[in-house]
Amino acid sequence: MGHSCAAHILPVGDSMRRIALHLSLLATLACPPALAQPSAAPVQATQVASVEGITEHRLPNGLRIVLAPDAAKATTTVNITYLVGSRHENYGETGMAHLLEHLLFKGTPSLPGKTIPAEFARRGMSVNGTTAQDRTNYFETFTASDDNLDWALRMEADRMVNSVIARADLDSEMTVVRNEMEMGENSPGRMLMQQTMAAAYRWHNYGKAPIGARSDVERVSIDNLRAFYRRYYQPDNAVLVVAGKFDPAATLARIARYFGPIPRPQRVLPPEPTVEPPQEGARELVVMRPGDTHLVVAQYHVSPGAHPDTTALSLLTIILGDTPGGRLYKALVERGQASSIGSAFYAMKDPGALLFMAQVSKDQPLAPARAGLITQIEGFAEAPVTEAELERARVRMRNAYEQYMNDPGSLGIALSEAIAKGDWRLFFVARDRIETTTLADVQRVAQNYFQASNRTVGLFLPADQPPRAQMPAAPDIAAMVSGYQGRPALPTVAPFDPSPANIEAHTTRQTLANGMQLALLPKPARGEVVHGVLVLRMGDAQSLQGLTTVGALTAAMLRRGSAGMDRQQIADRIEALRARVGISGGSEQVTVSFETRRAHLPELLALLRGLLRAPTFPEAEFETLRQTSIAELESVQREPGVLAANALGRHGDPYPLGDPRHARTIAENIADLRSATLAQVRDFHARFYGTSHAQLSLVGDFDGAAAAANAAALFGDWTAPQPYARVERPFVPIPAAEFTLPTPGKANAVYLASAPIDLTNDAPDYALMMIANRVLGGASLRSRLADRLRQREGVSYGASSWVQVGALDRAGRFGLRAQYAPQSLALVQRAVGEELERLVRDGITEQELTEAVSGLLQQGMVSRSNDAALAGALASQLYLGRTMAFTAELDQRLRDATTAAVNAAIRRYMQPDMLSRAYAGDFAGAAAQGGATGQAAGTPASTATGPTVGEAGETPPARP
Repeated sequence: MGHSCAAHILPVGDSMRRIALHLSLLATLACPPALAQPSAAPVQATQVASVEGITEHRLPNGLRIVLAPDAAKATTTVNITYLVGSRHENYGETGMAHLLEHLLFKGTPSLPGKTIPAEFARRGMSVNGTTAQDRTNYFETFTASDDNLDWALRMEADRMVNSVIARADLDSEMTVVRNEMEMGENSPGRMLMQQTMAAAYRWHNYGKAPIGARSDVERVSIDNLRAFYRRYYQPDNAVLVVAGKFDPAATLARIARYFGPIPRPQRVLPPEPTVEPPQEGARELVVMRPGDTHLVVAQYHVSPGAHPDTTALSLLTIILGDTPGGRLYKALVERGQASSIGSAFYAMKDPGALLFMAQVSKDQPLAPARAGLITQIEGFAEAPVTEAELERARVRMRNAYEQYMNDPGSLGIALSEAIAKGDWRLFFVARDRIETTTLADVQRVAQNYFQASNRTVGLFLPADQPPRAQMPAAPDIAAMVSGYQGRPALPTVAPFDPSPANIEAHTTRQTLANGMQLALLPKPARGEVVHGVLVLRMGDAQSLQGLTTVGALTAAMLRRGSAGMDRQQIADRIEALRARVGISGGSEQVTVSFETRRAHLPELLALLRGLLRAPTFPEAEFETLRQTSIAELESVQREPGVLAANALGRHGDPYPLGDPRHARTIAENIADLRSATLAQVRDFHARFYGTSHAQLSLVGDFDGAAAAANAAALFGDWTAPQPYARVERPFVPIPAAEFTLPTPGKANAVYLASAPIDLTNDAPDYALMMIANRVLGGASLRSRLADRLRQREGVSYGASSWVQVGALDRAGRFGLRAQYAPQSLALVQRAVGEELERLVRDGITEQELTEAVSGLLQQGMVSRSNDAALAGALASQLYLGRTMAFTAELDQRLRDATTAAVNAAIRRYMQPDMLSRAYAGDFAGAAAQGGATGQAAGTPASTATGPTVGEAGETPPARP
């Protein structure tokens, strides 16, 4: 659950990731009482539109229903969008839509108390609720079954009008929402963007963040909250989307049965008369908060999201904000004026906003970056858009839409944003406009909106008649989409059973002449998509001494230049192949995860061969990478989570500086980055890179024999000069200790604890620990820690536990985590301690065992339904010498587990006196303000983290 900001659909690149605002929480837990039965009176839904295999129906009570079936998926997504968000809040009501979103997980008369999150967990559902300016949505993704779908639809119909908006629930959730606010306040980028938006909007509610004002949230009237709920949570103000695997006719009948009896309300929704007038001059604000980096934001008012100008603005966002080909990257990052750039496009129902951001190291001046940022954005009159820039942006947007269309679950969620703008079909209208928007359109739009009079600048410092931008009126959306037919629907794909036995039956494995291993799983896939993972393993404990940072830099340089291509040409080639490629890794291994289409797989593998075998290591790119990496490390060196994690990682670390297993401080990483040379990177590549100990897995729509032959031709003769031997990490006993880590000025604090456990994941105890962990804190909303700290005490937005156990090394870890306000330290210490002691003393119950096993098994099925995750699992199995039989055996161990066995494992591995604990937060500041923080004895630890160089891309694996 969280608040979000509406954004137009754009390809997600490095620049977008750097400033992305996303808070997500998987809600999970226990067993279901019967839902209230709906009336038997028949209700008929009327079909009103159909576009590319997606149909819209309407019930007499006004509920709109959008069905997007895809039989090839093993999962179903139910997403209900209410057309209410922060823009609908009146004076003194800010944050009400977001607060209400939290309370809708608290139950109804027929689903009382914690029943809803308990049922989510029992069914292994991935769920969330998000609040934006124009809408609030709730969704559940789950293993496709009639029972799961039936329950989800009945539950959503029930809580649409029957939610218990109780004073007690509001009081318990209040601290959780405040904690969520404090999380945002820890982020300089988020605070700067919120305050820039507030400065840009003087009258319209878009200037108010969905999280709300602290005073409004803390003083909210329960009667006003209930009235807000009754006003907006009604069928005529909602759109229900079902996507993935389901029977459309049966599902429509279910929806009519459960939602149809809800009466159309008599109330009339109030008008929304406020129109933000054109800005009358440039505005600028300065935000001064604790931090370790400079930031500058330039924001501009733009057209309503449904307006044709929105497509041109999306293209301009890529032309300006892309990395490495965008104008801002070339003008600021490549010239050393900024360490990174980013962009965010708020395409909303009314005129929205487009902003660009630059991050500058704290030891560099901010003025050149500010001037350069504005010059590039407002300089299209002097430097018009080129055809090449426009076409590159078009390719990026085409591919982004195609990726949504190939994933019905993501499509179902994405339609929420189009619905918030006025109609789900706007998703397709906007896609079609990519082809019809001309160079002249883009140039006109740039010069109209990117004016000084329309600009608001925000600066983050760690300590009379100008022209008016004319905003077009919101278009007639009904006329715009009336009669719209769209393109032909994508062809249907046969379903694939994601059981371990079926996956194993369709997987072939082989070893190439040089020792490289292949795992190939050809299967039907929507859009002829194929996913792959390639892992290169290198060196040994001795040969990798002192090369941790050099190895990370080498991996990060692979996409920055290859034989005959520079970084931009590589990026363009990947887009031309309709592919996505991520490269990550360090000195011990490099992982390449990729996605493409069947027809382009041979060309993409050839491109990957060039990136891996023939990188050019350009000097300018190397220097940019070094400086960016240093700036990123500096920006997190006072974050509570980083401090706590490093304190525990360094405690008891038996490995000296230089050893690849050494837990490094940020200072050590920065020092290595400053001293690293391009010659070292080239030497590392020449000595350690090769495929003789590599694994390649492919999952999706491809020819297995052809792919194997192609892999052999491309990679079968490449051997690294330096021998390979796995760097072993044996179990090391570590005495318990405590650390208190001050983070002045940080509103949110972190509690972190961990203990070493002597275990591998092929041991019988591993399945038992999975169950124990899920009960304690592995299932977010229904676990014992979440029940105590969030539901009962109301002090933490997130409290969890984890178990990390390897396949070969016995250096496992058991840990706990909670975030909280610094003044709540003593309460968090007591609550976590009591819950862990109770778990060890009393063990788990039969009901908890049943729910945990069910949730784990269904989550495993969902993971295996994800081709990218499955490719990662198959690659891991190759290295470990395993097959899907291991997964089947692990699932069976979960089914066979008993409470006695689980409780015995708890007492072996989860004793409280085994834990080392770290508390990071502004405890002195909280005490000075009168808050009781309690005592957390210990010694402050130095900060550390691993190298952060490189580009995103490692795919989370399914259980190998």
